[in-house]
Order: sequence, then C-alpha cells, then structure tokens
Amino acid sequence: MEIRSKTAVVLATLGTLTAGASVAAATAWAGPPLHVEVGEARCLRTADLPIVGKFRKDTVGQDNLTTVRLTFRSATNDRQAVSYSVAVDGNVRASGSVSGGGVSINSVTVANNGSSRLIVTTGPTVVIDRTITGHC
Repeated sequence: MEIRSKTAVVLATLGTLTAGASVAAATAWAGPPLHVEVGEARCLRTADLPIVGKFRKDTVGQDNLTTVRLTFRSATNDRQAVSYSVAVDGNVRASGSVSGGGVSINSVTVANNGSSRLIVTTGPTVVIDRTITGHC
C-alpha cells in the first residue's frame, strides 16, 4: 500500500510539472503581442520637403537622410493597446501603441553611409534587434 501511495505522489508531481511546462512552452511559443515589419533603408531628399528640407539642411548640413519605415500590428484579438518603443543607436526615436486589428506606421532616420542598430521593444521584451545600413 505504501508503494502505491508513493507512486501516486510521484505521478501527481510529474503531472503538475508537465502541466506547468506546457503553460510555459505555450507562453514562449505565443511570442510578443506585436508584429513589426521593417522596410528597406531609403534615401529621403530634404529638398523634396518644402519647409522642413531647408531647415534641416541649414541646421544639420545634410541633403539626404536615410529612413526606415516600420509597420506595427497588434497580435492580440482584443482591443487592448500594446505599447512599443523604437531606439536607433541607443536613442529613442519613436514610441506609440497599437490595439488589436490596428496598424501603426512610423519612419525613423538612421546613419547615412554607415550602420545603425535598430531596437524595437514592447515593455521589457525585445521584438526586433537589427543592424540597418544607410546608403545615401
């Protein structure tokens, strides 16, 4: 009788551990609640921007900027907002939120003729960590 009760306790413990591992695996498999599409690096001619172009050239001395378009979609089915933050080379360049079924589009500048590290986070979770090379 004692062997059967010990076996039952061991089996119950294994069942609990297996169920806990299944929940952890399902949570890890689900991934972050945000999908991010990173576009190609493109040149933006500041001369094409009537007022901003003149101001930008006078203050920075650049005729062209390399921009990257980011499209955010919530992976949740409800209307709960998912916040995000975009950093380029350690500097936050954009932030916002998107809810289930919604889309948010941002463009950020990256270094011309060099590499920049692009990091997108939602809370403590890193969704994108990528190096982008500018080519203007």
